[in-house]
Amino acid sequence: MPLDMMLQRAKLFLAPPVWGVVSRTWRLEPGRPAPRSGPVIYACLHRDILPAIRFVRAVRPCLLVSNSPDGDILVRTLGSSDYEFARGSTGSGGGRALVLLRRALESGLSVGLAVDGPKGPFGRVQEGILHLSRLSGAPIIALRAAADRAWTLRTWDRTLVPGPFARIRMETGPELVCPRRATTEQLAGIKSGLERFFAGDTNSP
Repeated sequence: MPLDMMLQRAKLFLAPPVWGVVSRTWRLEPGRPAPRSGPVIYACLHRDILPAIRFVRAVRPCLLVSNSPDGDILVRTLGSSDYEFARGSTGSGGGRALVLLRRALESGLSVGLAVDGPKGPFGRVQEGILHLSRLSGAPIIALRAAADRAWTLRTWDRTLVPGPFARIRMETGPELVCPRRATTEQLAGIKSGLERFFAGDTNSP
């Protein structure tokens, strides 16, 4: 069996129990999203996807997950009791994924997605989330995370992996809605504000 296939099978086998044990030790501040009057679009960078997924679990959202082998691992790891999934990405199955997320919002579910694309560039917000907000009328809530004990992977997305018993501070941005008849300039302004928030600008979006 090729080495890469062996590694993929090992991740598929080990990821669920490791996630189940370690993520339960994390201390998130706050512990869950603030109550909302309707469904929202939770957005983060790929960097913060692990703490963000744990943070939004209480609202049982529909998550956008790529069709890649790593996406298969994520779906198996998280299970179906706390999350629903829309498979696709901006690079593969993006149109179908957008339809699935819109249907989830229309059914009353909040949704969650990483916004800097399946392969980057890091911190660059892709336009799919803007169109999703514009078509559904749902507000965007940006999330970013900081942990007192964590590893940062040497990957394009600089994935943050909080260690056991890490204290994780979750920061949320204000509700942003893309008007249905938003101009190009309005969409560009919202996109720029999201990117500044993810970069750590406390005055954005």
